[in-house]
Amino acid sequence: MTRLVALAFAFALLLHAGPVVAGRAPDSTPIDEIDWAQTPEYRIVPGDELGLNFGPDEQTPDRNIIQAVVVRPDGRITVYPIGDVVAAGRTPVEVQGTIVRLLAGELKQPRVVVEVTKMAGNQIHVLGRVKRPGSLPTVSLPTLMQALAGAGGFEDDAARGSVLIMHRVGIGSVNVERVRVDRMMRHGGDLPLSRFDIVYVPRTSIGNVNVFVDQFFNRIIPLGNFGLLGWELFHLDRVYHGNVGSVDTF
Repeated sequence: MTRLVALAFAFALLLHAGPVVAGRAPDSTPIDEIDWAQTPEYRIVPGDELGLNFGPDEQTPDRNIIQAVVVRPDGRITVYPIGDVVAAGRTPVEVQGTIVRLLAGELKQPRVVVEVTKMAGNQIHVLGRVKRPGSLPTVSLPTLMQALAGAGGFEDDAARGSVLIMHRVGIGSVNVERVRVDRMMRHGGDLPLSRFDIVYVPRTSIGNVNVFVDQFFNRIIPLGNFGLLGWELFHLDRVYHGNVGSVDTF
């Protein structure tokens, strides 16, 4: 926790006043009406246990050939007979496609179904100007408001109208959305979060989100050796933003 508090302090040094970059629309939809089917797909992390189902065994048709593997700290799994395959940062469907493509050189009409049989962990990271910055273990995925409440709520000097949500959308890509939580609090809206999302509450508006995120992942975390579960082996290539102007829909 001490390291995470230090990280939050380091973030504050990067902040400066500037225009708001729009993110996902924080509409006033009640929490029980949120379309959970629209939440991003699950992405595999080191420590996850996977089941690779190759279908029925030719010699024993009533039994499937299933290979159990654990994603190593380097983000890879070993698949017979092709060897190592990168799994961390990818969805199960993406890993399936990679394995089938590699097996095509060894087998005719290869097929496989990748299932996450056991998760390494389930956390949401809430940092910045909240009373208890850190990682929140969760059984089910929380909403933005639940995560902020779990972190003790805002500090008095928090920029409630400029909260960032950082979501990993690939091995080297992150989606960053700026949310007007102050308006959500007035109108009763909420947003579903995904596994390992980072919620960052600044003291003031961040002028250039791309620069901030680049410093966040490529400079601050490596220098401080901060371990954020779900972001291992992450090297930033692209930053995505939400729909322009969507934060002003209230």
